[in-house]
Amino acid sequence: MNRHMVRQMLLVLGSAVILGVVAGLIWWRLAEPGQWEVRENGIALTEEQSQGEFQVVAMFTLVGAIAALTWAVAVFRPFRESGWQLVITVLIGSTLAAVVAWQVGMTVGPPEPATVSGLAVGDVLPDRLAVYGIAPFLVWPIAAMIGVLLATWGMGRADPDADYERETNATAAPVIDTRS
Repeated sequence: MNRHMVRQMLLVLGSAVILGVVAGLIWWRLAEPGQWEVRENGIALTEEQSQGEFQVVAMFTLVGAIAALTWAVAVFRPFRESGWQLVITVLIGSTLAAVVAWQVGMTVGPPEPATVSGLAVGDVLPDRLAVYGIAPFLVWPIAAMIGVLLATWGMGRADPDADYERETNATAAPVIDTRS
């Protein structure tokens, strides 16, 4: 792998980190975590309020799918000459973006309710943004691969005459100059 290709792959990975930061902030803004209620015997998450836990994971998955798909299409076009190395880099980058987004969301989101002090009975606190399990993280690279496929398919469809010319020239018999 030459220096130019290494630089391209580092640019793709750098853009993945930026994607992760932006997606994490979007996730934080859109997620509606469950609400904990302070009671005399401690804090409690009611069944009705626990729906927020599912919503947080669903929003992480949705933001990730849209972000990874869009990002993969965007980075594939300018770096497509890198070939299969770009596909591997997009897989790694989308996974990296998912982890960065998760960490950003947890960092800027609400703290763990048990760590909040100075609460009175009846106070309501949002739950921490958290993603449990690996499945939401797998959506990011899957969506990125769909983006690569769409970008590849879209580029092939963009100029059908070029494909025809390439096929025609590849199968044409060689021209031999017999003039002497």
